[in-house]
Amino acid sequence: MNKIEMEALLDQFPVGITVTDLDGRMLYYNEYSAKIIDRKPEYIGMDIRSCHKKKESIEKIDKILSEIKDKKRETFNYESRRNDKVLSVTISPYILHDEIIGFIQSFVVK
Repeated sequence: MNKIEMEALLDQFPVGITVTDLDGRMLYYNEYSAKIIDRKPEYIGMDIRSCHKKKESIEKIDKILSEIKDKKRETFNYESRRNDKVLSVTISPYILHDEIIGFIQSFVVK
């Protein structure tokens, strides 16, 4: 499966997906994610923290990145409210060739 086919497949999932590097720069998001939360093409390469307004959210991202870098946690699960929706969020390490290179945020609307 090539990159175009993989992205088409991921865009059809009824799950929001965002991928960042270890510094929190956004590398990818799927179409479903853009329908539910604030994701735009110009955000690729930007720090994920800039998508968050609440100090608590930014602190949570910093903690998650730190723990993933230190290999302290496999996944993080929490609920978040976006407008009138409740999201069930999972954040997992993004691993390539046995090395953690970032994190994957996935969510579903409850």
